Amino acid sequence: MNEIVLVFSFVLSFLMALYGTPLAQKAAFRYGILDQPDGLLKKHERPVPYLGGLIVYFAFISPISLMFAFNQRLLGILFASSILLLVGLFDDLKALTPAIKFFFQVLATYILLKSGIVIDLVILPQWLDIALSFVWILTAVNAFNIIDIMDGLASSVGALSCLTLLLVSIYTGDFLVAVLAASLAGGLLAFLRFNWEPARIYLGDAGSMVLGLIIGSLAMMVSYTRFNRLAFVSGIFVMGIPLFDLAYVILLRSLKGRSPFLGSPDHFALRLRRRTGWSSGRTVAAILFLQLALSALVVINFFSTPRFTLVSGALAVLLFVALGWRLAGVKME
Repeated sequence: MNEIVLVFSFVLSFLMALYGTPLAQKAAFRYGILDQPDGLLKKHERPVPYLGGLIVYFAFISPISLMFAFNQRLLGILFASSILLLVGLFDDLKALTPAIKFFFQVLATYILLKSGIVIDLVILPQWLDIALSFVWILTAVNAFNIIDIMDGLASSVGALSCLTLLLVSIYTGDFLVAVLAASLAGGLLAFLRFNWEPARIYLGDAGSMVLGLIIGSLAMMVSYTRFNRLAFVSGIFVMGIPLFDLAYVILLRSLKGRSPFLGSPDHFALRLRRRTGWSSGRTVAAILFLQLALSALVVINFFSTPRFTLVSGALAVLLFVALGWRLAGVKME
């Protein structure tokens, strides 16, 4: 029965996003909810509609509302993500300041933690678990928000992260995580048909922030440590690419004396494209290969030893440090 629910959730979400995205495109054009090119950071040739995040969200919640019994944690995820969806839509309309946007991110995070979705590390006191959970969710929300700077990047990385969480949660018996991951993965994979280069619709802040909150929550909820007590670091690997880009952008902007909250072409994906001369599609494919390697580490860590986790984690950090160092020399406009 569980397998049927998972398949149904994935297929229904996929179909809703597949047939609903063109409707979202038409609505965005009709009401002027468009990302206008500015020749600076936004160099697409013509206005591109937002509202992709809205249709992905509805595709995500539809199978859940039909097939799953609501509980406190599920309601917490839905309530918190609905707040970010609305805030993101207002932000896409340029109606919010960064301070107000951050306030609602904090509010959504508080609601999520209040529902019982908290990191549970037995080696730490409860108050520190809550503090780490608070920082983790805020970081996840902004990591996906900041990585949505190239056609198909945030949605494809999000889909791969969801499929990774789905695989692990099926083995651990975390059925709620499995259903949510399957539903979100289905919606994102269908949305990629319209979001891949050249993108015909964007997630917008509404979509990217919701992705970060849901995936960040699911990454906390999975039980990684059945065989390996250090495998909890797999939650970081699940979101390795967004977390790296967030840290990279903050570091480079801070070194240049710029505010981390103001846009600039410091993202590693943009630097990689400039250095290699690849198209956006090929650049995203290369980045997906890196995320796939991290996803493989998540699965391997689940069955391996703490020593393997330490060694593989150190090698992953060194790889990203080397990549960041190499790309830091690329001159951007």
